[in-house]
Amino acid sequence: MIYLVKESLTINDGYITVSEDEARYLLKVRRLKAGASVHFSTLGVVYETKLEMHGREPKFLIIRKENPLTSSSKIIVAIAIGDITAVEESIRNGVEAGADEFYLFRSELSNNSVSYIEKKMKRLSTIVVSAASQARRGHLPEINIAITEEIANLEGDHIVIHPYSSENLMNYRIGTNTSKILWIGPEGGFTKNEIDFFNSRNFRIFSLKTPILRMENAVTVLTAFIKNLSN
Repeated sequence: MIYLVKESLTINDGYITVSEDEARYLLKVRRLKAGASVHFSTLGVVYETKLEMHGREPKFLIIRKENPLTSSSKIIVAIAIGDITAVEESIRNGVEAGADEFYLFRSELSNNSVSYIEKKMKRLSTIVVSAASQARRGHLPEINIAITEEIANLEGDHIVIHPYSSENLMNYRIGTNTSKILWIGPEGGFTKNEIDFFNSRNFRIFSLKTPILRMENAVTVLTAFIKNLSN
């Protein structure tokens, strides 16, 4: 079975149609044949389809439409801008672990500029689509770029990972059904000024029972942990 997550779908007379590039990929690369099962997901709706060949054009007959149960709360991951490879892997891992939205921000120890990341947004969006399809997600998580103060004003529980915090993440308890904003620092972590800022906002600051993790691995661990607590 093939599972594809898309921003939008073209639906006519009970069929989903795809672009020429997508058709080429599905028929030539994935070698789909008539009768193959393909699931399309967009905006939280999943369509189960069966491939039919109309001449050389593939069309996907909609068999069933589902609206998976969704929580009213979100998992939002705030990732400090760093090495582009680390940012890409953080996005990929976050999508697969269950993040609903991302914010990229420049921290005091960030080694890349916002303008550089802006040029990479198309690439990051492609990674989201690929990871969401791999993980069979119901929607495509959004990627935003913002400053620290803007993210800090988001409503929800703010959870900061800092390797030198005296409080371990295992002590965190899910409270009300609110969004969770997870803060991940760059290589080198958050500075004292940033920790002071988080403390001034009464954010929860936790450490992990692990050696110090790379940014992309911290995203995976923290997101998956909170996702499992929330379900």
